[in-house]
Amino acid sequence: MNILFAALGLFLLYQVQRIIYERYWDKNLDVTMSYSKETAVEGEEAALIEVLVNDKRLPLPGLTVKFQTSRQLEFIHSENSAVTDLYYRSDIFSFGGREKITRTLPFCCKHRGYYTITQMALSCNDILYRDKFSELRDNFTQLYVYPRYVDIRRLLIPFNQLYGMILANRHFYEDPFEFRGIREYQPFDPMKSVNWKAFARTGDLMVNTYEDTASQEVCIYLNLENHGYANHYDIMEENIRLAATLSDMFISKGIPVSLKTNGCDVTSGLPVCIDAGTGAGHQTRMLQSLARIDLELPVRHLSFMLTDDLARGGTMPYCIFISNHCHEDFMNAVTQIHSRNDGSLFIYTYHRDMYDNLSVSGALSRNILYWEVEHID
Repeated sequence: MNILFAALGLFLLYQVQRIIYERYWDKNLDVTMSYSKETAVEGEEAALIEVLVNDKRLPLPGLTVKFQTSRQLEFIHSENSAVTDLYYRSDIFSFGGREKITRTLPFCCKHRGYYTITQMALSCNDILYRDKFSELRDNFTQLYVYPRYVDIRRLLIPFNQLYGMILANRHFYEDPFEFRGIREYQPFDPMKSVNWKAFARTGDLMVNTYEDTASQEVCIYLNLENHGYANHYDIMEENIRLAATLSDMFISKGIPVSLKTNGCDVTSGLPVCIDAGTGAGHQTRMLQSLARIDLELPVRHLSFMLTDDLARGGTMPYCIFISNHCHEDFMNAVTQIHSRNDGSLFIYTYHRDMYDNLSVSGALSRNILYWEVEHID
């Protein structure tokens, strides 16, 4: 009889603790994941921070937290993880009531990209490890890994040539409808620019100044067609780095920069196009957009975009073309644009073992920069 009562007591104890854990294991349980920084540059280190707070008396002897993120983030400690198409991790925690646990998971940002964690799976055992209870929770955190800049010493000569051309022509492209202010007269100023009302008030010759027109813009055309070579993403990444570096160089000089590419945004699936702008905020927008480009998404020929721009007419901005894909339609469109603005620059990126001789003649042939990219298998 005593054994029967003991067995019944154990059964009731099991049922009571099971009911308690089923009802209360996730009450006042706060679990958050966040990246240690919002932005990084490829090659830098960052960390994923897990914070767990059990704000109740009930202990949690076996709480499991599972999540997934991109395999492009190389976590330094790989225990409790598996890497296939994504990085999967499962961490187990054991802590008492009214307790907080913080765990830091460092990783290396090996590749440019836009990384998020949007959900996590929680599960908990009862105190006897007989039953398990689980739920899914939303948890949004994001990390931009910007493309690193290339060695600017390789770009200084073409950059200085194009920048000098923009400065030399700037006074020819002022917009008479966008008044900016007045300044003192200089010997090279035309008399039509003199502000005679200011002269009547002060007795000093002053001239009107105007905002620059779109002709002072630099437009970067970034071609991300794969040239028919499978898995040669290293050269595409170099194209993106070149675009990031050049945009920063011109923006730092106060030159508005726009970007047009057939590379598609991972969040929208659409080609990335950014209107011209200047300033640190504009460069941040450029870097974020370049970080979000997904090279796995299909792309159209960039020649379609160039042809549309040609059809609009008007004055073309100074153009920089970055491409390793030089099919006939693309080169014909580039040549036509260059004929309307001879300040254009063509940067041809290539691997030594896949170099193609460009059949380019005329003025464009003098505005080509050959950019060898180290091949990475």
